[in-house]
Amino acid sequence: MHKIVTGVVASASGLALLLGGAGTFALWNAEASTRPATVSSGTLALSANPDGVWTDITNGRSDVVDITTVRMVPGNAYQFHQTLDVTATGDELTADLSWVPQSITGDAELIAASTQSLSLASTSSSLAPAGRTSWTVTPTDGTSVLDVTFTIGLSSDVTTGKGQSIDLSGIAFTLNQKPIGP
Repeated sequence: MHKIVTGVVASASGLALLLGGAGTFALWNAEASTRPATVSSGTLALSANPDGVWTDITNGRSDVVDITTVRMVPGNAYQFHQTLDVTATGDELTADLSWVPQSITGDAELIAASTQSLSLASTSSSLAPAGRTSWTVTPTDGTSVLDVTFTIGLSSDVTTGKGQSIDLSGIAFTLNQKPIGP
């Protein structure tokens, strides 16, 4: 065993002398550069225009109303129309537009009893329903205008939520980029 240990120590010492005493131990390497290029990121922004209006659509009506004075009962339905500007640039950029449920506050029982939906129209963006609460938006480069319609109502068979209120003054909309790919 003494001979094995002595052999290992001698081999290690010899390698150390070769590496340290013979100058540097270098490996070949090479380097090349490509032609300079710049990649820019896209943009995605959403802003609300000050043109929002509430309409009573109960039984085919289309009366503009002050939503703060409404006393909703089963069978009533109201729509909020507003235009939103979507500023977007980017290859293959799509995003889901939805309302923020937490922005509708008030008595939980009445909120749960109400029906809520969102619809969109646009002449400058491609739109596709992504469920009852959101839409997939494929905007054109630059600014696209979306006509948003938020509907809230109580079905005629609702028996809960009497004497309660819903605060709709802070309805918020979000636009979240969708991942690219399947």
